Amino acid sequence: MDMSVQTPNRGKPANFTVLIFCLTFGGAAACYGQVVVQSVTDAASYGPRVAPGALATIFGQNLASSETEANGFPLPTTLGGTNVVVQGVQAPLYYVNTTQINFQVPSGLKSGQASVVVHATGGTSSSYTITVISEAPAIFQYGNNHAVAQNNDTAHSLNSSTAPAAAGSVITVYLTGQGPVDNPVTDGLATPASPISTATASATATIGPQNAAVQFLGLTPDNVGLAQANIQVPALPNGDYPLVITVGGIVSTSAVISVSGSGIPYTSPLALVGTAVFQNSSVSSVVLLGNTAYVCGATRITMVDVTHPAQPAVIGEFGDNVLNGYGTQCAINSTAGSPYLVDIVGPLYNPVSFATYDLTNPRSPNLVGVTATQYAYIVNLSFSGAVGFSSTSYFTYNLSNHAIVSQNGYFLAFDFTNPGRPQLLSVLQPGSLVGISTLKPAAAVVNPAFAYIASSTATGSSTNGTGMLYVVSIGSPSTLLAVNQVAVSQAAILLTFDISGNTLLVAGNSGGNRNPGSPDFDFTGNLTLTTMNVSNVEAPAILASFNTGVEVSNTLHTAAFSNGVFAIVNGPPNTDDSGPASLMIVDARQPQNPILYPFQTQFGFNGLLATSNGYLLASASLGLYVYQLQLQ
Repeated sequence: MDMSVQTPNRGKPANFTVLIFCLTFGGAAACYGQVVVQSVTDAASYGPRVAPGALATIFGQNLASSETEANGFPLPTTLGGTNVVVQGVQAPLYYVNTTQINFQVPSGLKSGQASVVVHATGGTSSSYTITVISEAPAIFQYGNNHAVAQNNDTAHSLNSSTAPAAAGSVITVYLTGQGPVDNPVTDGLATPASPISTATASATATIGPQNAAVQFLGLTPDNVGLAQANIQVPALPNGDYPLVITVGGIVSTSAVISVSGSGIPYTSPLALVGTAVFQNSSVSSVVLLGNTAYVCGATRITMVDVTHPAQPAVIGEFGDNVLNGYGTQCAINSTAGSPYLVDIVGPLYNPVSFATYDLTNPRSPNLVGVTATQYAYIVNLSFSGAVGFSSTSYFTYNLSNHAIVSQNGYFLAFDFTNPGRPQLLSVLQPGSLVGISTLKPAAAVVNPAFAYIASSTATGSSTNGTGMLYVVSIGSPSTLLAVNQVAVSQAAILLTFDISGNTLLVAGNSGGNRNPGSPDFDFTGNLTLTTMNVSNVEAPAILASFNTGVEVSNTLHTAAFSNGVFAIVNGPPNTDDSGPASLMIVDARQPQNPILYPFQTQFGFNGLLATSNGYLLASASLGLYVYQLQLQ
């Protein structure tokens, strides 16, 4: 990245010249062959949506005959024999090579779906559909997820761990996708220094756990499609913190800001130590057997060798002919004589199947059977011996007005004695503690005698309930029996949980599903966190419970480290239903006083696994990320 900067002014943009990073995704392409568009992303954080007038990137094959970059403004619409047509409009081009194109999204596009076609010397690509929204803030990054941000010091230095921003100072953060401005600029032309082009949507920011005032958001002079936000750093101790910018309710992926302040230095809870890059689906899960991680996506399961966490390596993939776009949720029974992996396959609204792979040779899985069940909406699977336990969770609603009619869920036991042909053993029947009509979004085996179910008392058409943790006796799998329940008054529903030692952390939401579900059925409240003492597994005892005040549409996963620290993945706020998920850390080493640390927002975060030796494996749309816990 080539930078030329001038002193930033509060409320006024600094000059900033940028050549967007060039990445090679999926290997180099041949000089000749079919023109293929593999993905279109924003040009800063490589998220799956773009805004009119913003900078974007195309990844693919045979996109240009050679590497060429624009040598001035206005930007050309043909570069190196290549042009890009977005919804019938030729886009200004910054840079092209055989596998990547950086371009400006035409500013006249409307929100919704738009087509992208690449015309190159070797031919024309098929049409690729992208998502366009009015604002899509994306922060430029360098190195290890560090924000491209300019300090307000004498040297106007690039913010880094060796050049942190003073607490209370104003930094200039560079981004794209700020949305409409009050003085629009013609596509391809450099933004003038006067009049200033200020974003019309409201903007907020957070640095770590604190709000950070946005003093200006708008286009940067002498550049095309580049924006800047002048942000005041809150009073924080020394350390590296995640910065998130929200524009018009739309959330950016996070990027790191280094701060110089007083007080006890802040230690980031996680450090990214390794990345395995591969094309993954937007939803996936990750499971582990020995040193082999299995990232279960919609269309395939990717194997990653994590023997050396700093150098995770893709070693193969399987399942393409079985998953057919309906995978994503896996479980491993590692205690069986021959370990096996089970993928829950099928559209959730139809009865799903269990696809079972023998892992006697962990790096050469062998399909031993695909068995249909009679149940739809199976959302998890965990094992006790040869028995697999699952829960279903779904509701019915009126198609005319999207009003919820009923809320439903079953707790199921399957016999996997023959892994290739699992058989239904039993279904938890209505009883004094729990009925089959209650949602069961999460369930897991705790020990050979008991399983827990995260749920709610909400039933029928009412989503106003109380979060409930149910204890189920599984010692006799043919006769499942609910034996205890713990109400969590802070939550309307409990969503995910995990256990570290004698501490259980359960994440929930202070609001139930939106009812009627317009525009969607997301949860409408804030993330709730509850710790419980489970030294007596049959009688969990609440230690602490609180509403975090963090608005999330869902909580997807909770995973425990062995030392009482937990990782959780949350959906975006309701204002940004298609936005990035958030990865957070909860320090529950003192379970009566858990501490929540925001860590990162990123598209595609959904499945995670905390390993026993202090590493966290997190699957995302661009592959597998390996983090090391720094809270010891």
